[in-house]
Amino acid sequence: MLYIKARCQDTKKVIGVDGVREDVQRGELVVVSSERGEELVEVLGCSKEGLSSKATFLRRAMEEDKRRAQENEERAKEFHQLCKRKIREYNLEMKLLKTYIPLDGSKVFFYYTAEQRVDFRALVRDLAKSLKRRIEMRQIGVRDAVQMMGWLGNCGNDACCAKFAEKMESVYVHDINLQNLPLSPSKFTGPCGRLLCCLAYERENYLIKEILPDVGTSLCYDGREYNLIFVEPLRGYALLEREGKKIEVPLKELLPNHYERALEHCRACPTCCRRVGIDHEATVGATE
Repeated sequence: MLYIKARCQDTKKVIGVDGVREDVQRGELVVVSSERGEELVEVLGCSKEGLSSKATFLRRAMEEDKRRAQENEERAKEFHQLCKRKIREYNLEMKLLKTYIPLDGSKVFFYYTAEQRVDFRALVRDLAKSLKRRIEMRQIGVRDAVQMMGWLGNCGNDACCAKFAEKMESVYVHDINLQNLPLSPSKFTGPCGRLLCCLAYERENYLIKEILPDVGTSLCYDGREYNLIFVEPLRGYALLEREGKKIEVPLKELLPNHYERALEHCRACPTCCRRVGIDHEATVGATE
């Protein structure tokens, strides 16, 4: 029995699929049973890792499944326009992003964003009466919206969340400072309005700064007191200053013996004592 990861057709989220008894290939469509019903997902490959969101393998997608999925997609477009008209009629402060009908057609999912909580009970009753189906309204955040709809990132490539990311990692203003970047969050904001996910990808390369003194503090080197004014982990040096004279020092000469153990501890720690308190307000505004 194989365990695979697959990408959902509606949200672009990556889920785990268990119960696979056939040799499926990357890019192949399979039918799974999830909390939304029967649906088509795209196989990403085999995996030993588990995911919180799971589905059960039913079968390889047959031509009938693909035909039905295409029909549901066309029908979802009609339902989408109907729902947008109803939203305007009820004057609701919400933005409809996508409408999705699973393979079995038992439900209709409407994904939307809103700044505040929306009372859509009358809307749901109206839609259920018109469509003769069960209706689910699902509010999603701005990061999930970019993942679902797709976007071009600042680098000119498809946004990471829509292309390959499996989960949304928290990104902090602290990461900008840690990576020696200019402290200007607006320059490192993605299309979702949150800090760029790629800042989290680089975090490991700069982790050694977490076990060194803060820049601007004094330290003892070669029997003298210096000010630490810059740390560059990628090139492996630190810049020290004493009486107006600056020197470059290899990082290993400033680190204690067996510092690798401390580094492993930092790598395993989900938070940082320096980050807590410093970035709390920034994190609330910069992540989701």
